[in-house]
Amino acid sequence: MLASAVQRSITFLAGLLLTGSALAADTGAQEESLDFKSLSITRLTLPAESGPPVRYYLSKPTHKAPLVLYIQGSGCVPPFMNLGTDKPASTIYSWLPLAQQGRYAVMAVDKPYQSDQPQEGPFGSAIGCAGEFNAHFSYETWLATLTTAVHHALRRPEVDARRVLVIGSSEGAPMAAGLARALPEVTDVVLLGANGPSQLFDFAANIHRSTDSDEVKALRLQELDATYGAIAADPKSTTKYAWGHPYLRWSSFFAQSTMDNLAHSKARVYIAAGMQDNSVPILSTEVLYTQLRVQGRDVTMRRIPLAGHSLVPDGRPMPEAQKEFDAFMAWFDKR
Repeated sequence: MLASAVQRSITFLAGLLLTGSALAADTGAQEESLDFKSLSITRLTLPAESGPPVRYYLSKPTHKAPLVLYIQGSGCVPPFMNLGTDKPASTIYSWLPLAQQGRYAVMAVDKPYQSDQPQEGPFGSAIGCAGEFNAHFSYETWLATLTTAVHHALRRPEVDARRVLVIGSSEGAPMAAGLARALPEVTDVVLLGANGPSQLFDFAANIHRSTDSDEVKALRLQELDATYGAIAADPKSTTKYAWGHPYLRWSSFFAQSTMDNLAHSKARVYIAAGMQDNSVPILSTEVLYTQLRVQGRDVTMRRIPLAGHSLVPDGRPMPEAQKEFDAFMAWFDKR
């Protein structure tokens, strides 16, 4: 049952963290220097005794600097594309401009079994992902990968390990919360388009906020229950799909609560949410904010009128969200 999956996740992660520690201490890490337009970044590949190597990217600051990790949203699109060519690109908004400032060691991590090949399906889904990605991707494998990479990065000479900011967007938000719980070194967390309780709540909340009649809503909620029941009956399946992802992905994320994981961390929290977000309803984010507030946590929430999941009104270009990114970096710098 998914209700007992949280404890299994903790036990599973404990074993993976031991593996991660071994990887972090490994002296066989491969290090490459890559030119990214006007920036030089380091790509590090950590060998593993089993499973895929852990690969992450780190900018080179002008001095020993705080670590800033971006965790991308759902799907299998790599954080960087065409590296080593004359047309490199980052798929993580604002990663490059922040790295170019030279004030932070800016980091991104490939997902486990991440392929460099382009995705054949829609962005944000797991449909059309190449290689073994869908056969292995889950909350647990992604968290173990992130933990291993961060452990290794914190030992780098250019990183000031006293301040660690994790920025999680969409699917990356619950991952950022889980990482803050797993690693006490995480001092600050920024959540963009973040859910509060289980992602299952988001589906129900979106149904309730629709303009459908109560009768139609009731039918849609019954369909949601039926789909959840199918996932719970076969939670490890990587061949059965719902909402663009394998059952394994959904079962592992449904077992997690962003607000519960943050409640077990000591990090400061900054939340930004579009008030017209159709992917993660702001009601879910409000549950997260309320819970942290009543616990007396240091939490800031920014509600953005008219904005959708990308922090801008739907159909508007992403650069219009830059002021929101500037705002949370200013918040981080004030610590």
